[in-house]
Amino acid sequence: MNLDPLAIRNLLIWVALALASTILLGGVPSWMRCAAKRADPSAAAAVFALLLVLSCLAQLHYTGGIARAFALNSTQLLWIGLCGLLSALAWLSLFTALTGGKVSKVMPVYLLSSLLTLFASHFLFGAPMGLWKICCMVLILLGIVFIESSTPKLQSQLWFIYALIAVFAATGSQLVRRGLVGEAFDAAVFEFWRALFATALLWIFVFVRKKQRTLGDFSPRAWFGILFAAVFLAGSFVATYFASLRGDISYLAPVGVLTSAFVMLFARMFQKEKLPGASVFGTLLVILGQFGILMGL
Repeated sequence: MNLDPLAIRNLLIWVALALASTILLGGVPSWMRCAAKRADPSAAAAVFALLLVLSCLAQLHYTGGIARAFALNSTQLLWIGLCGLLSALAWLSLFTALTGGKVSKVMPVYLLSSLLTLFASHFLFGAPMGLWKICCMVLILLGIVFIESSTPKLQSQLWFIYALIAVFAATGSQLVRRGLVGEAFDAAVFEFWRALFATALLWIFVFVRKKQRTLGDFSPRAWFGILFAAVFLAGSFVATYFASLRGDISYLAPVGVLTSAFVMLFARMFQKEKLPGASVFGTLLVILGQFGILMGL
């Protein structure tokens, strides 16, 4: 059997881009935590969103998508603006939760947004919800319970409230995108406008609370954390975009399941968070549940 070297090369690049997207996405929470511990969370979230806008704009310029970005109608901008509002709330809540909560405790809770999205999509959009998918969702919930029960309790539990706010905000954003913007909408254009609307709202919030004065108090580590969080998230978008140009990205969706593993790995490497055996087992259950949902679609 003769294999085309060029086809093999393209396949390897395609897989590498999908893996790069997953690794970069897994590193974002740790960099957020690095910034949140050393800066005001609202100001950090605003700077993060601004850097993300600049990164998305650079991607549009490189791919020739600026003309597409400014060809939207008012209805599309309205719904993307709503996604931006919900994303701003989610990012602000995540930064705030990570000031007191560890990555290994906050992010498993944040995973609930994907389950809520699946559940709500069944009732709102008629997405299939069979016994197999329900069992996989239960498996993910069990994994989250194992992770949360194995990590030491923190003195303050406010992080959990903010994490839940982030969960509902992220769920709302995903549902608005699916139901009102459309999943087939240009991803690069969507991410640019979503980040732009979120940036405007976050900076308004910062100036109303006069937290812009805290920017001078940011430590170098806080600036590096915000920069790398934005770069990693934007890099994930870029890698996904270029992977989609080489083939149907849905075929590589199982690679994205590994995000949870990389979140925990980066938390161990950069935040020195201990991961007991129960956390590792819980992460494995989450990955198996997510993989099962993908395979059952």
